[in-house]
Amino acid sequence: MLVLALDTALGACSAAVLDTTSGQLLAVRSEPMERGHAERLIPLAAETCAQAGIAPGACRRFVATTGPGSFTGLRVAVAAARAMALATGGESVGLSTLAVLAEPYLAAAEPLAVLVAIDARHGHVYAALTAADRSQILPPAYVPVAEAARRAAAMPVAIVGPGAEAILAAWPEGASAPVILDGRAAPDIGLLARLGATVAAATAPCKPLYLKAVDAKPQASPPAISGPMT
Repeated sequence: MLVLALDTALGACSAAVLDTTSGQLLAVRSEPMERGHAERLIPLAAETCAQAGIAPGACRRFVATTGPGSFTGLRVAVAAARAMALATGGESVGLSTLAVLAEPYLAAAEPLAVLVAIDARHGHVYAALTAADRSQILPPAYVPVAEAARRAAAMPVAIVGPGAEAILAAWPEGASAPVILDGRAAPDIGLLARLGATVAAATAPCKPLYLKAVDAKPQASPPAISGPMT
Protein backbone atom coordinates (compact mmCIF):
# COMPACT_ATOMS: atom_id res chain seq x y z
CA MET A 1 0.00 0.00 0.00
CA LEU A 2 1.15 3.52 -0.76
CA VAL A 3 0.70 6.11 1.98
CA LEU A 4 0.79 9.89 1.53
CA ALA A 5 1.49 11.84 4.72
CA LEU A 6 0.77 15.57 5.05
CA ASP A 7 1.66 18.07 7.78
CA THR A 8 0.82 21.77 8.02
CA ALA A 9 0.08 22.08 11.74
CA LEU A 10 3.20 23.98 12.82
CA GLY A 11 6.24 25.62 11.24
CA ALA A 12 6.55 23.58 8.06
CA CYS A 13 4.65 22.34 5.04
CA SER A 14 5.59 18.70 4.53
CA ALA A 15 4.69 15.60 2.53
CA ALA A 16 6.04 12.05 2.30
CA VAL A 17 5.22 8.88 0.38
CA LEU A 18 5.69 5.49 2.05
CA ASP A 19 5.51 2.09 0.38
CA THR A 20 4.36 -0.28 3.13
CA THR A 21 5.24 -3.35 1.04
CA SER A 22 8.95 -2.52 1.02
CA GLY A 23 8.90 -0.33 4.13
CA GLN A 24 10.70 2.39 2.18
CA LEU A 25 10.04 6.09 2.15
CA LEU A 26 9.92 6.83 -1.56
CA ALA A 27 10.01 10.62 -1.20
CA VAL A 28 10.14 13.19 1.61
CA ARG A 29 9.69 16.94 1.26
CA SER A 30 9.55 19.54 4.03
CA GLU A 31 9.66 23.31 3.68
CA PRO A 32 9.88 25.57 6.76
CA MET A 33 7.11 28.19 6.74
CA GLU A 34 4.88 30.05 9.15
CA ARG A 35 2.24 31.08 6.60
CA GLY A 36 1.12 30.01 3.14
CA HIS A 37 0.45 26.34 3.87
CA ALA A 38 -2.89 26.38 2.05
CA GLU A 39 -1.33 27.61 -1.18
CA ARG A 40 1.71 25.34 -1.00
CA LEU A 41 0.44 21.96 0.21
CA ILE A 42 -1.29 20.58 -2.90
CA PRO A 43 1.62 21.49 -5.25
CA LEU A 44 4.07 20.08 -2.69
CA ALA A 45 2.11 16.82 -2.45
CA ALA A 46 2.11 16.52 -6.25
CA GLU A 47 5.87 17.19 -6.38
CA THR A 48 6.48 14.59 -3.67
CA CYS A 49 4.46 11.96 -5.55
CA ALA A 50 6.33 12.81 -8.77
CA GLN A 51 9.64 12.38 -6.93
CA ALA A 52 8.39 8.99 -5.71
CA GLY A 53 7.49 8.03 -9.29
CA ILE A 54 3.79 7.59 -8.58
CA ALA A 55 0.52 9.37 -9.32
CA PRO A 56 -1.29 10.78 -6.25
CA GLY A 57 -4.25 8.55 -7.11
CA ALA A 58 -2.10 5.47 -6.51
CA CYS A 59 -2.10 6.17 -2.76
CA ARG A 60 -4.73 4.42 -0.69
CA ARG A 61 -4.11 5.96 2.74
CA PHE A 62 -3.72 9.64 3.49
CA VAL A 63 -2.33 10.70 6.87
CA ALA A 64 -2.46 14.16 8.43
CA THR A 65 -1.36 15.74 11.69
CA THR A 66 -4.51 16.83 13.48
CA GLY A 67 -3.05 19.33 15.93
CA PRO A 68 -2.70 21.05 18.19
CA GLY A 69 -1.13 23.76 16.12
CA SER A 70 -2.08 26.78 14.09
CA PHE A 71 -5.88 26.91 13.87
CA THR A 72 -5.79 27.70 10.15
CA GLY A 73 -2.70 25.65 9.33
CA LEU A 74 -3.68 22.30 10.82
CA ARG A 75 -7.00 22.30 8.95
CA VAL A 76 -5.16 22.52 5.62
CA ALA A 77 -3.59 19.04 5.83
CA VAL A 78 -6.68 17.52 7.47
CA ALA A 79 -8.99 18.82 4.74
CA ALA A 80 -6.58 17.81 1.98
CA ALA A 81 -6.16 14.25 3.30
CA ARG A 82 -9.92 13.82 3.57
CA ALA A 83 -10.52 15.22 0.11
CA MET A 84 -7.84 13.03 -1.48
CA ALA A 85 -9.20 9.93 0.23
CA LEU A 86 -12.67 10.73 -1.09
CA ALA A 87 -11.34 11.34 -4.61
CA THR A 88 -9.37 8.08 -4.75
CA GLY A 89 -11.64 5.76 -2.79
CA GLY A 90 -8.95 5.45 -0.14
CA GLU A 91 -9.04 6.29 3.57
CA SER A 92 -7.82 9.16 5.70
CA VAL A 93 -6.39 8.95 9.22
CA GLY A 94 -5.08 11.53 11.66
CA LEU A 95 -2.42 11.59 14.37
CA SER A 96 -1.84 14.17 17.07
CA THR A 97 1.06 16.53 16.51
CA LEU A 98 2.06 15.92 20.13
CA ALA A 99 2.19 12.13 19.65
CA VAL A 100 4.37 12.33 16.55
CA LEU A 101 6.80 14.74 18.21
CA ALA A 102 7.10 12.49 21.28
CA GLU A 103 7.52 9.18 19.46
CA PRO A 104 11.30 9.23 18.77
CA TYR A 105 12.06 9.50 22.49
CA LEU A 106 9.42 7.02 23.61
CA ALA A 107 10.69 4.49 21.05
CA ALA A 108 14.38 4.94 21.93
CA ALA A 109 16.45 2.05 23.24
CA GLU A 110 16.41 3.78 26.63
CA PRO A 111 13.12 5.68 26.56
CA LEU A 112 12.60 8.86 28.53
CA ALA A 113 9.54 10.62 29.81
CA VAL A 114 8.65 13.22 27.19
CA LEU A 115 7.04 16.61 27.55
CA VAL A 116 5.91 17.92 24.18
CA ALA A 117 5.19 21.65 24.22
CA ILE A 118 3.82 23.94 21.52
CA ASP A 119 3.78 27.66 22.24
CA ALA A 120 0.14 28.80 22.54
CA ARG A 121 1.08 32.38 23.52
CA HIS A 122 -0.19 34.38 26.49
CA GLY A 123 1.93 32.31 28.90
CA HIS A 124 0.40 28.99 27.85
CA VAL A 125 1.42 25.92 25.88
CA TYR A 126 -0.34 23.02 24.26
CA ALA A 127 1.36 20.15 26.03
CA ALA A 128 1.39 16.46 26.87
CA LEU A 129 3.64 14.67 29.35
CA THR A 130 4.13 10.95 28.74
CA ALA A 131 6.08 8.54 30.95
CA ALA A 132 8.74 6.26 29.50
CA ASP A 133 6.27 3.36 29.71
CA ARG A 134 3.84 5.44 27.57
CA SER A 135 1.38 6.08 30.38
CA GLN A 136 0.01 9.62 30.34
CA ILE A 137 1.05 11.88 33.20
CA LEU A 138 -0.46 15.00 31.63
CA PRO A 139 -2.95 14.27 28.85
CA PRO A 140 -2.94 16.72 25.92
CA ALA A 141 -4.05 20.07 27.32
CA TYR A 142 -3.84 23.85 27.11
CA VAL A 143 -1.92 24.76 30.27
CA PRO A 144 0.19 27.56 31.76
CA VAL A 145 3.87 27.26 30.87
CA ALA A 146 4.85 27.23 34.54
CA GLU A 147 2.49 24.33 35.27
CA ALA A 148 3.88 22.24 32.42
CA ALA A 149 7.44 22.97 33.55
CA ARG A 150 6.63 22.06 37.16
CA ARG A 151 5.12 18.72 36.15
CA ALA A 152 8.06 17.82 33.91
CA ALA A 153 10.74 18.85 36.41
CA ALA A 154 9.75 16.00 38.73
CA MET A 155 11.52 13.40 36.55
CA PRO A 156 14.27 12.88 33.98
CA VAL A 157 12.64 14.17 30.83
CA ALA A 158 13.05 15.13 27.20
CA ILE A 159 11.38 18.41 26.26
CA VAL A 160 10.37 18.51 22.62
CA GLY A 161 8.64 20.92 20.28
CA PRO A 162 8.49 24.62 19.42
CA GLY A 163 7.52 25.46 23.00
CA ALA A 164 10.64 23.86 24.49
CA GLU A 165 12.47 27.14 25.12
CA ALA A 166 9.43 28.60 26.88
CA ILE A 167 9.36 25.57 29.18
CA LEU A 168 13.06 25.92 29.92
CA ALA A 169 12.61 29.60 30.75
CA ALA A 170 9.98 28.63 33.35
CA TRP A 171 11.96 25.68 34.76
CA PRO A 172 11.72 25.53 38.57
CA GLU A 173 14.75 26.85 40.39
CA GLY A 174 16.91 24.07 41.78
CA ALA A 175 15.33 21.32 39.66
CA SER A 176 17.56 19.03 37.59
CA ALA A 177 17.89 20.21 34.00
CA PRO A 178 16.04 18.33 31.25
CA VAL A 179 17.99 15.41 29.83
CA ILE A 180 17.22 16.53 26.27
CA LEU A 181 15.95 19.83 24.87
CA ASP A 182 14.72 19.47 21.28
CA GLY A 183 13.04 22.61 19.99
CA ARG A 184 12.16 21.27 16.55
CA ALA A 185 9.57 23.34 14.75
CA ALA A 186 7.55 20.51 13.20
CA PRO A 187 7.12 16.71 13.35
CA ASP A 188 9.20 14.31 11.27
CA ILE A 189 7.04 13.77 8.18
CA GLY A 190 8.61 10.38 7.45
CA LEU A 191 7.74 9.21 10.96
CA LEU A 192 4.19 10.49 10.48
CA ALA A 193 3.90 8.33 7.37
CA ARG A 194 5.17 5.24 9.19
CA LEU A 195 2.91 5.73 12.21
CA GLY A 196 -0.06 6.52 10.01
CA ALA A 197 0.45 3.36 7.99
CA THR A 198 -0.14 1.14 11.02
CA VAL A 199 -2.79 2.99 13.02
CA ALA A 200 -6.36 1.69 12.94
CA ALA A 201 -8.60 4.04 10.98
CA ALA A 202 -11.42 3.59 13.49
CA THR A 203 -9.31 4.96 16.33
CA ALA A 204 -7.49 7.72 14.42
CA PRO A 205 -10.09 9.98 12.80
CA CYS A 206 -8.81 12.63 10.44
CA LYS A 207 -10.30 15.66 12.18
CA PRO A 208 -8.77 18.64 13.98
CA LEU A 209 -7.75 18.31 17.61
CA TYR A 210 -8.59 21.48 19.52
CA LEU A 211 -7.39 21.88 23.10
CA LYS A 212 -8.57 25.44 23.70
CA ALA A 213 -12.30 26.13 23.85
CA VAL A 214 -12.08 29.32 21.83
CA ASP A 215 -10.59 27.32 18.96
CA ALA A 216 -13.53 24.92 18.77
CA LYS A 217 -15.04 26.49 15.67
CA PRO A 218 -16.90 24.69 12.85
CA GLN A 219 -14.58 23.12 10.33
CA ALA A 220 -14.48 24.72 6.92
CA SER A 221 -15.29 22.64 3.86
CA PRO A 222 -12.34 20.72 2.39
CA PRO A 223 -10.50 22.56 -0.39
CA ALA A 224 -11.43 21.57 -3.92
CA ILE A 225 -8.97 19.24 -5.61
CA SER A 226 -8.72 20.34 -9.22
CA GLY A 227 -8.65 17.63 -11.86
CA PRO A 228 -8.95 13.85 -11.48
CA MET A 229 -6.66 11.89 -9.16
CA THR A 230 -4.83 9.67 -11.63
